[in-house]
Amino acid sequence: MGVLPKVGDTGHFFNTESTFSKMKKTGVFMNIGRGPTVKEADLIASLKDGTIAGAVLDVFEKEPLTAENELWTLPNVLITPHCAQQDKDFMSDCIVQFVDNLDNFVGGKPLLNQLDKK
Repeated sequence: MGVLPKVGDTGHFFNTESTFSKMKKTGVFMNIGRGPTVKEADLIASLKDGTIAGAVLDVFEKEPLTAENELWTLPNVLITPHCAQQDKDFMSDCIVQFVDNLDNFVGGKPLLNQLDKK
């Protein structure tokens, strides 16, 4: 499963050499992290030549995924609409966090869940 952030050294982290050639032929690659972490051309080639059995993709190298992208036509690919992070409590959790962060912002306190991209 690919779940990496999009930072300087994660671009094309998942590729034929590092990942797909080392997977079992029955393996299914899943990416719910960031699209640019996968070298899409390598993934497509690995799916077509049977290096891996399939892929489940929620994110893509370039979004939105164009209608011409070959991933749409591959029978061993499941595409989801960039929604892997959502569960039944997603919206209510977002609202609670927003309200908490609004209170913190107004009160001059640190915000919750800040990401330091360094």
